[in-house]
Amino acid sequence: MKIYPLLIACSLGLATYTISPKAEAHKHFNKLENISKSEKITEKGYEILKKDNYIGASEKFTEALNINAKNKFALLLRAFSKKEIKDYKSALVDVNNILEIDSEYNYAALVLRAWVHINLGNYSEAIDDYSQLIAYDTYLKDSYGNRGFLKDIMKDMEGACSDWQKGGELGNEKAFSAFENHCKSV
Repeated sequence: MKIYPLLIACSLGLATYTISPKAEAHKHFNKLENISKSEKITEKGYEILKKDNYIGASEKFTEALNINAKNKFALLLRAFSKKEIKDYKSALVDVNNILEIDSEYNYAALVLRAWVHINLGNYSEAIDDYSQLIAYDTYLKDSYGNRGFLKDIMKDMEGACSDWQKGGELGNEKAFSAFENHCKSV
């Protein structure tokens, strides 16, 4: 079985820089004027998160969620913190809760959930998440590339080649290289 976790992680790293929970936090706190108690605690958690203290940040986000269980932003940042400390099952619970709320953070939550699914070995679920991301924006070159690598792991070379080709056409160099190296004979 071919495993590409490093390539997937590198590709995911590119996607998470453009759609990272940290970037979402910056936008969120810059636009708020009236911050509730739960949001004030979330902001303190975010300051801890910026120092890469993921356990401390997670505790603050939990405190904020104890006040307001529907604080979508605290859920997103706690899920990110949990992912960083490799508590993938807890991160998955938080991300799924965000997606159930119908949040403005669904896009970032799907990127995060795909990453968590990969680390849990749930490749089919990660493929589903990338498919949803592509449905949001068909120009997500990283989603096509990452989904292609997952399809390769699942022995779906036709699907992998199709995704790598699309990702390559959109400018994903890793997807283009994978297509060139693995798909010329398919």
